[in-house]
Amino acid sequence: MKAFSFAKVVAMLAVVGLVFSSAPAHAWTKSEAKCRATISKGLGKYVSTAQKAISGCHKNRDKGKVGSGTDCNDISVADTKNKVPGAGNKLRGSIDGAKSKCKDKKTGVTYDAVLANFGRCPSPANGYDDGGATDGIDDFGELGDCLVALANAAVEQSARDILGSPTGLDKGQAKCHGTLPKAYMKWVDTVSKERGKAQAGRDKAGSAAVWDQGSYDGKGKIAKARAKAMSSIDKGCGSLSKVALNALGSCGDTASDLKDCIDEIVGAQAGGLVAAQWELPGNCATGARVFVNAGTGVQLTNTSLDIGWTGLGHGVDVLDGFHGSVSLACDADCKDCDVTIDPMKDRADGYCRCANDPTVRCDTIEGADADDCGGNMCHCTFGPPLALSSAGNPVCIQNKLTAELDGEADMGTGHSETTVTMNSVVRIGISASQPCPTCDGDPTPNDGVRGGACDGGSRNGQSCDENGDHPTFGPTSYECPSDGANISGTGLSVILNLTDSPISMGFDTQCDSPYNGFDCACATCSGNSALPCNSDAECSATGAGTCTSNGGGANRWPNACSDGVCTDGTCLAGPVDSYCDGALRANGNGFITCVADADCDTMAGECQGGDCGSCSLTKTRACFNDPITAEGVASQNGSELVSNFCTAPSSSAAINAATGSPGPSTVKLDFDYLGICGSGQQYEAPGGSNCN
Repeated sequence: MKAFSFAKVVAMLAVVGLVFSSAPAHAWTKSEAKCRATISKGLGKYVSTAQKAISGCHKNRDKGKVGSGTDCNDISVADTKNKVPGAGNKLRGSIDGAKSKCKDKKTGVTYDAVLANFGRCPSPANGYDDGGATDGIDDFGELGDCLVALANAAVEQSARDILGSPTGLDKGQAKCHGTLPKAYMKWVDTVSKERGKAQAGRDKAGSAAVWDQGSYDGKGKIAKARAKAMSSIDKGCGSLSKVALNALGSCGDTASDLKDCIDEIVGAQAGGLVAAQWELPGNCATGARVFVNAGTGVQLTNTSLDIGWTGLGHGVDVLDGFHGSVSLACDADCKDCDVTIDPMKDRADGYCRCANDPTVRCDTIEGADADDCGGNMCHCTFGPPLALSSAGNPVCIQNKLTAELDGEADMGTGHSETTVTMNSVVRIGISASQPCPTCDGDPTPNDGVRGGACDGGSRNGQSCDENGDHPTFGPTSYECPSDGANISGTGLSVILNLTDSPISMGFDTQCDSPYNGFDCACATCSGNSALPCNSDAECSATGAGTCTSNGGGANRWPNACSDGVCTDGTCLAGPVDSYCDGALRANGNGFITCVADADCDTMAGECQGGDCGSCSLTKTRACFNDPITAEGVASQNGSELVSNFCTAPSSSAAINAATGSPGPSTVKLDFDYLGICGSGQQYEAPGGSNCN
């Protein structure tokens, strides 16, 4: 998804479940029941009004009636008829005004038993309850402000993720885009009305439950609304190509993907907002499932990886669809959540495996595991083996986590900052077109059933469960490790500071000959060539000297441009590299360099069908600007996280020269997220009212 599907690094802490309030449920009086029903109706109508404003704005934007720069996913901008503030004031007045339904008309005493079920206002609206005597919700006025703010955040985030902000749509794209708000917004409204009425009915009958209608659909109206939404997406979007759908900026690039992601988003938004009509118990998520999307895999995302200063390692593919999981320990507002590793030992797709038997899951981070591995090492990895091939130099990389994650996430906004410390074990690949062993023929990835077979590596021919798919080089598995020559020892040190915030890395070290007078990005520490760095401080912190060495790798240059000038990431003056047109990455770029057709003929055995084509594909060399900048995107449903990092050289001179190592690298990863309650069920924001 283009957008905590932290996405999404990466089920659960042993039931942490922080509670904002835990007021005992009691049988509701008629007046209290009316107060609760008033809150429910008011919030439901507010959400509906806000959604209509956004839908109308997008409709007018698509028709050219408002400017293409209009942010229709901002309620304050979209609400040209000024109906949303009125709906908010009506909600506030109904529970806190002169005609409030939440206080006794004769005595003026408020129904505190109802208010007690709204202990705190969670992120991203956590500041709306700080104005009274406590930093929790003190009265119905603060409750009204809190609910409006939570609704705004949920409605706007869903719109950003589902509707995007497309421009220049053709007729077919405009039809699809117009279908989306009608589909999911009606569905959200139906969930709110049906479950709200069901809970109100139980309250009126004297029920002692606080909120227990989270799965109600007694009349089948919710299922009908969902089915109608799915059908309309098929009709409105089913005929469009992946590229045409990608231009919408939505969360899916096929009708099937759209239905899946909208199903998840509506489930979380509608379920969470209707629960918030009745209580805000503050049961934060205790974990998150994380799904990583490649740039050209199932979805067309902004995922990208650029390695080294030569530019030949830029635009390489990463794995698609691999799973991870993190544990979360949150504060009372679900805002500041510590992020740590969840080894997923009990899950079929667990990413911690025994070194002596990768079919066995374990739970020790880079250490001896007695109960699972018989005392052998347990390796937790940042995804399955990663295949890379640049300029005819294939490698297979296992990224081993060497320390606990050091991170913090906000469940309300999806914002996250996480440091991933790992050693990248680099092995010579099988071939230019198959750097890593593949797991072929597995019908259902990540189900724990080894239905495929390893092609290559130490378990060649043995059964495997596919754990991810490389868009260019095929399916991969933890159970199909590489046995190629190790050119990295215990692994090249890599630190990813993944964030959705803007980042920048300058050219802060002196280059090597013949560019001694120029600045470069990244070197290695003079006292430890395995430690990459971009400043002396990074080396001195570990007593490793200064950041002045190339570690025996390639001489460090600013770039490989013919004139030494990098302009917007491209060497405008060249060089222009030639590639065999029969060996392409999924993104259309070549990966086998050539000078003449004969070079491609020589590599024929490396390509499918024994033919690498002709030396006819050309591409101007890429480069890094100074400084190297990137910016991610945060969302409750999924994020784009970015990191700049330095890489140390391997023991292969050819690979160092091809990629430019030591040197800088940058990565952007598209994550989908799925928050998890302590009970294991899907977390619904805001407030986790569905969590036990």
